Amino acid sequence: MDFDAQPMTLHGQRSDGKLVGITGMSDGTRDQLYLALRLAALEMHLEKASPLPFIADDLFINYDDGRSTAGFEALAALSEKTQVIYLTHHDHLVDVVREVFGKGVSVVYL
Repeated sequence: MDFDAQPMTLHGQRSDGKLVGITGMSDGTRDQLYLALRLAALEMHLEKASPLPFIADDLFINYDDGRSTAGFEALAALSEKTQVIYLTHHDHLVDVVREVFGKGVSVVYL
């Protein structure tokens, strides 16, 4: 966060240490950032309130396979605290879900 900027701005940090604004990020990176912020807010909420299901609809549409795996790993961690329901029409993600969640996952085709 750049608290001195008006309005305040949020930046990412590249592996070389350089800062990049949200508009300079790819769609996949920007989506990862937004998911991280949403999950952080949800984690804070779950510390103070009863858990409610987290329902996500095609969160990973702009993700490559590596990012999808990392995203599902984050959702797996969340699923230890609350129910996670993930909706998608991308069949290739089912294998990633089964790899990350194991046999405990329930996949329903509609």
